[in-house]
This record gives sequence, structure tokens and C-alpha cells, in this order.
Amino acid sequence: MDLNVVLETWVPQLIDWAQGFVPKLILALVIFYVGRMIVRKLSGATVNASKRLPNIDETLARFLGSLVFFIGLMAVLVASLSAMNISLGFIATIVGALVVALGFALQESLGDLASGIMLALFRPYKVGDEVEINGERGAVKRLDLFTTTMTTVDGLELYIGNGAAFGNTIKNYSAFKHLRLDMDFGVSYDADLDVALDAIKSAAQGDERIRKKPEEPWAKVTALGDSAVNIQLRLWCGWKDYRPIKADISHRVKVALDKAGVSIPYEHCMIIPVEGGK
Repeated sequence: MDLNVVLETWVPQLIDWAQGFVPKLILALVIFYVGRMIVRKLSGATVNASKRLPNIDETLARFLGSLVFFIGLMAVLVASLSAMNISLGFIATIVGALVVALGFALQESLGDLASGIMLALFRPYKVGDEVEINGERGAVKRLDLFTTTMTTVDGLELYIGNGAAFGNTIKNYSAFKHLRLDMDFGVSYDADLDVALDAIKSAAQGDERIRKKPEEPWAKVTALGDSAVNIQLRLWCGWKDYRPIKADISHRVKVALDKAGVSIPYEHCMIIPVEGGK
């Protein structure tokens, strides 16, 4: 076939098609990007407005904001496709087919969505709480439709699927005003236990972060180990002070025991020579 004939036949048709399609494509892109900006602002406004309502905390407010964003983005996408003269019936058919096809592949994501709704309803944790989810511990930063975002003490950001959160044990360290801290220390069998108990208990005295309710700090013998007498120090503190106090107490106990002349045993490795061996 002559190239000139092909060019004369197809090029005008291509130009006519482009003249009809490109403006629609540009309009669809404008609708999508402008619509997405509007949806983002609506999502933020939803969060701010929800915070002002009674019985709605930041966790639920952010969840509602993400829900508005998700629904609004779907509406913007449909409007963009409609601007390209794609019939809504065709779009509904494609969406229905995709839902059926992806339903099996995205079962876990759909489970995360359902779990996110349950977490928003029952709220076992809220934004700012320190929790342990699926073995990971951190402060809750955000609860979205599909994931829970946490930040750890060492500066990591974790994204945990809501299905993994709702389907497993959740430890909320911030649910109550105070936590109980139990710390075990071993002292020598030759030590004076009364002196050791007083020394360990003194490590918790004079610290305003340590609370006297529901009970005052105490130290008691809890077990007779293989090489040490185990003494447990029990105290109560606020959840934000839990980690700092735990680190401080270890140092104070060591200093107090050294001052009281109480030794802390450690494991020894004894090598027994075998006669005739090398």
C-alpha cells in the first residue's frame, strides 16, 4: 500500500479524533485534580468539624475524614470519566466486574476496611495512646480506613493493617492513668535480706513520678533462685513515666546495694580439668 495513500487516509482521521478526544481528556484531568483538591479540603474540614462535636475524639474525627476523602475521590473519578462521555452504565459494569475480580485478590484489604470500621466504633485505642499491636509498640498517630499508623520511641513510623490490629491482642498502655512497674533483682544468699530489701525500696523513695496509689512501693522476696535470692520491687507510675523510671530505678538500685554492701551474684563458668585430657 502506498505510504502517501495511508497518510492521506489516516492522518485526517487521527486529527479529527484528537480534536474530539483531547479536549475531553484535558477536561477530565482538570476535573480530577481540582476535585481531588476540593475533596482533601472537605476531608480536613470534616476532621475539624467533628472534633467540635461531643463524644467524638481525634481518632474518630480522622477516621471520618478519611471516609469522606475515599467517597469523595470515587465521586471525582466517576465525574472525570463522565466528562470523557463514558456512560455511567458502562462504568457501573466495569466497577462491578472489578469488584468481583478483585474481591478475591483483595480479601485482606476488604478485611482491613471492615476492621477499620469496627475500630472506629469500639475505639480500643485513640490518637496519642501508646499501644502494642501485633507485637509492635508505639504511639498511635492516625486511624485510617485500611491502616493504623504508629510512631515508635526510636523514630520509626509503622503502618499496621486494621485487620491485624482488630484480629489480635491489643495492649493499651494509656487506657488508665497509671501503670504498675515490677522489677526483679537478685542478691547473694550471704546478704542480709532486711538490708537488701530496705536498699532496693529506697531506690523508689523521693521520686515525685512514683505514686502512692493504688498502693505505695514495696519490695519483697519472690523466689529463691539457683544462685540468687530474687527480690521484686513493685511501684505505680503514669504511663508516660514508665520507661524513664524503669531506667532510673535500675541505676539507683545498683548504687543502693553497693552502698549497703549487698552483692549481686552473676553466673560463673567453672572449668574442671579431666585427668589425661588436653
